[in-house]
Amino acid sequence: MREKVVDAVADIAQTLNIAPDDKVTEERIRDRVAPFIRQIGLHKVVKIHYEGDQEAVELGSSEANGISCTDLDLPLAVAAHARPGDVRKMSVIRSQQEGADQHSDTAHLETGRTLFVEDGGWGVISDIDDTIKITEVRDRIKLIKNTFTKEAEAVPGMPELYKQLHDVLSTESHPAPFVYLSASPYNLYPFLRAFVLNTGFPQGMVILRDMSWMAMESFVLSLTMGTQSYKEDRMKKVSTWLPRTNWVCIGDSTQTDPEAYATFYKQLAKEGHGGRVARIWIHKVVGVNPSAEKDLNSPKRFEKAFKDIDQSVWKVFENAQELQSELEALKKEAHPQGQPGLDRPHQGWWRSWRHREQN
Repeated sequence: MREKVVDAVADIAQTLNIAPDDKVTEERIRDRVAPFIRQIGLHKVVKIHYEGDQEAVELGSSEANGISCTDLDLPLAVAAHARPGDVRKMSVIRSQQEGADQHSDTAHLETGRTLFVEDGGWGVISDIDDTIKITEVRDRIKLIKNTFTKEAEAVPGMPELYKQLHDVLSTESHPAPFVYLSASPYNLYPFLRAFVLNTGFPQGMVILRDMSWMAMESFVLSLTMGTQSYKEDRMKKVSTWLPRTNWVCIGDSTQTDPEAYATFYKQLAKEGHGGRVARIWIHKVVGVNPSAEKDLNSPKRFEKAFKDIDQSVWKVFENAQELQSELEALKKEAHPQGQPGLDRPHQGWWRSWRHREQN
């Protein structure tokens, strides 16, 4: 594994013309590349327990990509006292049976939190790259720099906007869940989770693309190819978890967020389970790739994507401040009887945990 990391670091350093004596940048690259190089753990079974309860809950078995997606039956002692908005910490039990003759030496380091959410309220589905985090997907070199060599930087005004949005949609008894849905590979989960936690965004579930490191080009392509069908599939899954929830969907113009969100809007309207897409906000990214942006940011593109969707539902914006009036209108819609949202300082309250165990 060490040789693979060294080769990957050298490849990125050469691509970006990083100075040989820039040890800080080299270490940052090494840290972010490491999850791509780890050996995939196939058919692993992992056990967790919740803080204050020693009953084991089993996750597994992991699939060919090393990811385990499991619907859990929670221990009675945990579920019986859970209320919407409660957060319970969970940890991986140290001794893990991974195979016939293997035990994990690092699994006990993994922890997470479960947020208990009640269906029927309001929630947010948000893209990450170029929506809340500066990635510059449409410029290959800047994309690699922003992913592997630079400190993550939030799109100006978006942390503040999301704090306000969280408080507008939430009540004390019904906090709004946030789902961060990105086409980035799941190997970037530690990096992107830390970004959400450390830059003031409401904590939430981070859903990433199931793919493994192949080469630099495969990483670049993962952010631009097949993103619409991928996001439509994941949003459909999210809606099965919370079928009566009303959603605010936020994305950007660099990929296919407008088209994917429009499909999601029509899907929920057709299913009639009670949930709906109440708002679609698209961040128009400018100045990264002017030639591509002529089409990506064309009014005709948005009009086509949102055909047959009322103009009051969707909005294209360049600066977060443009959405202040939208927040006021949304507050009245979310609380038609005058029930207030959260008029308190924002506090992060949810870090979802999706198990990814790699050897």
